[in-house]
Amino acid sequence: MNKIPVIFTFDKRIILGATVAIKSLIDCANPDTSYHIFVFYPDLSNSDMNELKNMVEKSGRHEISFIYIDPKRFEGAPKNNGSWTEIVYYRLLAPELLKDYDKAIYVDVDVLFKGDLTEVYNTDLTDYEIAAVPVEVNSPNTICHKYFPENKNKWIYISSFIVFNLEKMRKENIVQKFFDTIKTIDKRLCFFDLDVLNIALDNIKPLPFTYGTFQSVMCNEDVTKAAEYGFLKGIYSVEDLENARKDVVFVHYAGDMGKPWRRHHIPRDYKQCMDSIPKKLKRFTFRDIRKRFFSKD
Repeated sequence: MNKIPVIFTFDKRIILGATVAIKSLIDCANPDTSYHIFVFYPDLSNSDMNELKNMVEKSGRHEISFIYIDPKRFEGAPKNNGSWTEIVYYRLLAPELLKDYDKAIYVDVDVLFKGDLTEVYNTDLTDYEIAAVPVEVNSPNTICHKYFPENKNKWIYISSFIVFNLEKMRKENIVQKFFDTIKTIDKRLCFFDLDVLNIALDNIKPLPFTYGTFQSVMCNEDVTKAAEYGFLKGIYSVEDLENARKDVVFVHYAGDMGKPWRRHHIPRDYKQCMDSIPKKLKRFTFRDIRKRFFSKD
């Protein structure tokens, strides 16, 4: 049986979305796939961790581990007062924290899985630190992401889905390089962890867009109407985006449409999964309720 380590990073503010992501991951696993899920967190309660543990382990073949990270580890690193707290940097610690694995996958929690991760986990990363999905041409004319002359990569890679070559990163002391980059770039960081990864790493293997399919690409019959098309078209053809939509591995709920659990009309497939999670984890925060009140969908 394939044992695949999968990392999520989140705090108590987004427990509902994270639970849906984890539930859909194990629900969509192939019969011979076994996930070892790792949660990097700053403030989860024992009750929530026990509920997640029971949900995952009752499957009989998956397991979940929780790794506490002191927020002070990234004290002084640029962040904002909204969703992008110091937690966005936690994924950068994967080589240091998962010493029993040579590879691992990181995924954002605002996703709904539609498929299995075995194929992408088996990607050959011999000459690469990570594999990720390119989303924009790296040039001074970037539309969405900030241009850094320090970034020598051809493309800008999104940090929502990453396959880490942990062994290579440990040999190259990449975690220290991440911290050095944060210190050097400092206040110029705009997309925080995304910027750090793109600046610090020179050997990134591109993954197909099936591992980065934005919700707007899924929801628009005409992919050229997707909110992100303006910068995606520099890399992908219309056919590429349409094929990604057909073969999607997970939907990434990024962008102006907002998170699905904060909408008046929750997408049917997302709601179906949300209704199957433990009731104690199906909690709407004040922030969720407020955003849902002002939702246009």
